[in-house]
This record gives sequence, structure tokens and C-alpha cells, in this order.
Amino acid sequence: MSTTPTTPSRRTVPYTVIGNPKAKAGSEGLPVSVLLLNRGSRLYRNDIFRELDKFGFDSILSVEEGPEGRDIEALASRYPRSRFLVVSEKTSPGEQINLGMRESPGPFVFVLWSDMRLSTQGLSSRFFERLAEQNILCQAPFLSSREGDLLPAAAAPALHRASLKVLALSPGRDSDRTLFPFDYSGIYSLEKFMRTGGFDAELRTSYWQKLDFGFRSWLWGEELRLAQALKVNYVEDVPAEDATPDECYKWFWLKNLAPVFRSDSALIPASRLWAYLRRRSGGPFAGVAEFRSARDWVRLNRYRFRFDAASLVDLWEEAAP
Repeated sequence: MSTTPTTPSRRTVPYTVIGNPKAKAGSEGLPVSVLLLNRGSRLYRNDIFRELDKFGFDSILSVEEGPEGRDIEALASRYPRSRFLVVSEKTSPGEQINLGMRESPGPFVFVLWSDMRLSTQGLSSRFFERLAEQNILCQAPFLSSREGDLLPAAAAPALHRASLKVLALSPGRDSDRTLFPFDYSGIYSLEKFMRTGGFDAELRTSYWQKLDFGFRSWLWGEELRLAQALKVNYVEDVPAEDATPDECYKWFWLKNLAPVFRSDSALIPASRLWAYLRRRSGGPFAGVAEFRSARDWVRLNRYRFRFDAASLVDLWEEAAP
């Protein structure tokens, strides 16, 4: 695996792991670990772990934002395949996933939220055999609201007057493509996730963090698709998401929309500087420094690119049914 940095983040988050070390052995159950992200009510925690335990997943790793909950020791004792990753400071969902991936045995990691429930009757070993054969980065679920309505969980890119538009579409069939996993949820290939560098911790807004991860993955030749056999329901209201361009957008633009693919590698042309300065607020000196930092990042990762944004959109539209 290349040691070239894949995201510009230098942020490190201290954490501790509580639970049975053997839960990380990866020797029993389905060949997938659950990475559970928590939000909302904590009243039905035992029910969540009981349901996940019944599915026979290899292990369950729950990410907890400190201070350490009093129920952790009891849950770890009751469900020996469970562990708890406790972070000591506020973290974004992408950061939590990055940390959880480091502690997961692999080869697949299923990211779920505590307000989601699997409505699939069972996941067979054949499902995971097909997952390995397909060799893709992420299989995202078909998601439904708590009322049972299918959600527009497929994201597709389009260009309108040279600006990127992201369309939210209802999945129509198995293996439909998606730019990014809706609400981060999906079964990830651990190896491919680590190879892409994961989610950029510097992008604190969830929408731009997910879009950056998914767009970068597609530009680098990876695939994210929807799996009809993987059905998940929300038990609370679907979280609202703000897609308004903010400070995170500038980094998304620099890393994903500014590069141009030529021959066998990508670069950010110097001519893109003026386009960037028009898109950002603030003084030009800071903008020039940001532009240079992004050019350096693209230069380091130039041979990972397989497309640029324009060619990715063209290929997406050509493959549309």
C-alpha cells in the first residue's frame, strides 16, 4: 500500500477501546464487522445490540463520544462480540468512521447508526461471496423512512452551466451507482477504504465530507453501489442535511473539481487559481496559499486519478439506463 498521504488532514483524536479483545479476532460469524455510530435517544441501547448480535456479525464496534457511559461495561459483558471506542472530544461522523476502521478486523465493515434497523431477514454467506467477487469500495443499503417510504439514497453527478449539481434519486435496481453513501451507511471494503484515505477530517460539514469521499473515490477508479438485498429502516425522523456551500466547499472544489486528467495523471492547472479566488471570500493571500496546498496534494496523488470531474460526469451519463 502506498504511503502517499491521501487527505490533507493532520488531525488526530485520542480514544480508548473498552471490551473483550477477542471481539476483534475476526474468526467467527459473518465476515463483516458492524461499526455503530450513535445519535439521539439512548433508551433502547440493549435492544440495538441484541438485534445486531442475532444477525451473527463477526464483531460490533460502537463509537461513543465521552464521557464514558455507565452502560458500556454491562453491554460489553452481555455481548462479548461487542467493543466500545470512546473518543474524548467532539468528532465528525467521518472521523468516527476513520477511527473505527482502524480497530475493525475486516475484510468488510458495515457502518450503521443507532437510529437504523436492518429490515433484511438475513445476510447469507453467498451475499458476502458476491461482495468479494464484485471488489467494490462500498455497497450502500436501500433506505426507508420510519413510515416505510423508500428514500432517494442514490446520488448522481450532473453539470449545469459548468457547475456541479448532485441529484438525489430513488434507487431503481440492484447495483445502481451512487456518488456517496447516504448518511455514511454501507458495507465498506476495509482494504479499499484505507487505500482511499477515508474521510477528510478537515471537512467538518457532513454533506461535503461525504461528497468529498465519494467523488474522490470515483475519480480514483473505485465504485460505490447500492445493494437491494441490504434494506435498512430509520426508526426516527430522517436527519436533515445542509448542502449549502461553506468553508468546506472550497476544499471539495480544489480536491475534486479543479484537477484535470491528462494522459495518465492529474494536475491542477495554474489557470484555475483565478476561478478559485472568485469562489472564495477573504483575502487573496490566504487563497493563494490554499491553492498551492491543494496543487501539492494533487501532485502527490496524481497517479491515483483515473478521471477528472467532467469525464466522470460524461461516463456516468453514458452508462445511465
